[in-house]
Amino acid sequence: MSADEQAVNDLVYKYQSRSTPTLVIGEEVMNGFDPDRLDELMRE
Repeated sequence: MSADEQAVNDLVYKYQSRSTPTLVIGEEVMNGFDPDRLDELMRE
């Protein structure tokens, strides 16, 4: 992230996040790591 200014801009402005990890799966954005939510999103 620190080496990719576009990635930082996407994280902050497109996904309204200032934390990592921020996972984008389809239209869903998950801030932080939640294994149960990740499993749910991967099954959709």
